[in-house]
Amino acid sequence: MSDVHQFTSVSFRNYKALRQYSVSLGGFNILVGPNNSGKSTILDAFRILAEGMRKATARNPEFLNLRGEESWGYRVPLDDLPLSMENVFSNYDDTHPAIIDFRLSSGNRLELRFPETNSCYMICKTQGRPVRSTTDFKREYKASVGFVPVLGPVEHDELLYQKEAARRALLTHRASRNFRNIWYHYPENFQQFKALIRSTWPGMDIEPPEIQVGDQKPILRMFCPEERYPREIFWAGFGFQVWCQMLTFIVRAKSDSLLIIDEPDIYLHSDIQRQLVSLGGFKFQVQRVNDDAVAHRPPGAWRS
Repeated sequence: MSDVHQFTSVSFRNYKALRQYSVSLGGFNILVGPNNSGKSTILDAFRILAEGMRKATARNPEFLNLRGEESWGYRVPLDDLPLSMENVFSNYDDTHPAIIDFRLSSGNRLELRFPETNSCYMICKTQGRPVRSTTDFKREYKASVGFVPVLGPVEHDELLYQKEAARRALLTHRASRNFRNIWYHYPENFQQFKALIRSTWPGMDIEPPEIQVGDQKPILRMFCPEERYPREIFWAGFGFQVWCQMLTFIVRAKSDSLLIIDEPDIYLHSDIQRQLVSLGGFKFQVQRVNDDAVAHRPPGAWRS
């Protein structure tokens, strides 16, 4: 994994509150600021980018004409993303497109261009050969973005949903309400997750979700043996529930080059927050008061 590309900066032009703004990224980054200062805007930009990159690994680019500028790129769907795209232009100035530019350690760039409200395109700007296929994209952009949304307590009675519902919940506040569904539909790496629970929360264990069928719709249960006495995860403390979810996302993001954690301190004791940092193998280049975290994964981190 030594050839994984890291994100080195992101810049904004005419995008929402960020008329002209840029952020340099190191190995460990924390966004700090008052309300309405643009923190969520920066995080949301990476959410849009992740959706564009996901599409680029599955489909070939198309030829685009954006306000007279011709280029190859991808239409990025915004409907399923948990963000507001109204007033995408700074001070309502739509005479120029809104642009977000991401730079990688390889020298390649990815540009998100918003020619109009609720319309987004991703343009690949490479140092070498242009991107014309999924193979080209995977060769030029050896990077991916993982997210940990704002987490909260799990549901008492979590209905069994379809796999697509669990996938969509992974990027939103609905992740907590679909925690058992996520592991039911995506059981890969459960044993690594289980091992992390046992090693980071003494005396606790966890079992895979199981279906409970009654008179109503099927319900998922997850039992946590604690000193030989199993209890359903809903009856564990909020801190343990959130920690289980945090580890779920960390395990799922083990191959991502960038992991973004939205408000990592909610429900987590300071000792657990320190464990969170050490688990990721983060390289500290910036150390400030927690708010939102953006961390690059060094090669080999989060692997068993």
